[in-house]
Amino acid sequence: MAGGTFKMSQRKVRPGTYVNVENGRALTASSAARGTAIIPLIGYDWGPRGEWIVISADSPDAHKIELGRSVYDATNSCMIMLQLMLLGAATVYAYIPDGGTAAKKEITVGSATLTVTAKYKGSLGNKIKIVSVANPVGGFDVSVVLDGSEVEMFEGVKMLEDLSEKSAYVDFAGTGELTAFASATLEGGTDEASGNAGITDFLDKSEKVRFNCMCFPSEETSLQAALKTKIKYIRESIGWKCQAVAPNFAADYEGIINLVNSFVYGERSLTTAEACAWLAGATAGADKTEALTYAVVTNATAVVGELNNEKSIAAIKAGETFFSVDETGAVILEYDINSKVTISPKEPQDCYKNRPLRVYDSFANDLLITFRPGKFDNDTNGWPVVEGLGRSMLSKYEEDGAVSEVDPDNDFVVDKEKSIGDEMYLKVGMKATDSADKYYFTVVAR
Repeated sequence: MAGGTFKMSQRKVRPGTYVNVENGRALTASSAARGTAIIPLIGYDWGPRGEWIVISADSPDAHKIELGRSVYDATNSCMIMLQLMLLGAATVYAYIPDGGTAAKKEITVGSATLTVTAKYKGSLGNKIKIVSVANPVGGFDVSVVLDGSEVEMFEGVKMLEDLSEKSAYVDFAGTGELTAFASATLEGGTDEASGNAGITDFLDKSEKVRFNCMCFPSEETSLQAALKTKIKYIRESIGWKCQAVAPNFAADYEGIINLVNSFVYGERSLTTAEACAWLAGATAGADKTEALTYAVVTNATAVVGELNNEKSIAAIKAGETFFSVDETGAVILEYDINSKVTISPKEPQDCYKNRPLRVYDSFANDLLITFRPGKFDNDTNGWPVVEGLGRSMLSKYEEDGAVSEVDPDNDFVVDKEKSIGDEMYLKVGMKATDSADKYYFTVVAR
């Protein structure tokens, strides 16, 4: 379905829901369910290339075969990022950009040849071993061993062709009688990607996922520019409101959160790119009534690149997000802001803060979902229905504490003069509720 922003001087061609968010009486954010995050696993050493692996916080290891290891593996950077994202997100869409080659081995079996190829590209395939031992009852037991652990075993196999399409980790090819053979290790698997095409493909495919926040763990300038272009396109042309977290990226755009330092997670000092995963998951899972200012980072023990007072002030003014240590010694997110520093008079003046932005974004997403083309009549019969539905949405937001001072009769109104033919125009008034992040006390001694 088409969506995005609109200009009065430029009529839209495609049917759709078009939303402008402006300062004052303007359309804003939605009550659509949150909790979906996405990430490209750049340079990952295993798994299906060019497709989504959907990981649920309820069953994180349901895709252990595709990932080649547990999400809780503390030695792999990509798995650590998935762990961090799942601390806040309910669902993570992981994407492995194309690149590399699959490990392979030709094993001499008697007078025949058994060709074994890793199911997926990547250097993890070089840690796969194949073993065949005689089965006391008959035939041979063939084991697939990955990184020292047996992950599969096929019992009583007699012919090479009987192994075809049995394994989730390797592809077997060959004909003839099976015999016992010593451990044979696959080789030649690589991770190298060819240029940035895989990341571009990831960004293009992200358009089809209704995610709340993306972790983009790359500091490459050209890729960050492509990221901003894509997030802006999704927010303003497709109409789905989302954000991305990127390391050291002064994007000056509300859709990009610029993280500039990291923390120690367990025994590992994370890079800023890796730390983006925690913030992306937390942002994806944060409700429209929730602020992440001073949110505690679970299992973090110290800040990497801690800022002093002067640098903290400068960072906030520059639209930079960072971690600090509070008075109890806990690692916290200092301030829940995005990279937006240039705000025009027509934009909501609090859009640089992520809690109000989540209200605006959530409401806009809710409008996109609720008011679908062809659903309501554009006449005196349909207008009251649209207004009634919209006003009930505003009332629910007020009940939830996301907005305040709702005027039921005037804050969701169809412009009946402009609404002609297949074009309906509406005005929505909204005051997003922010959190109290600064307290000013005047204490008078008596």
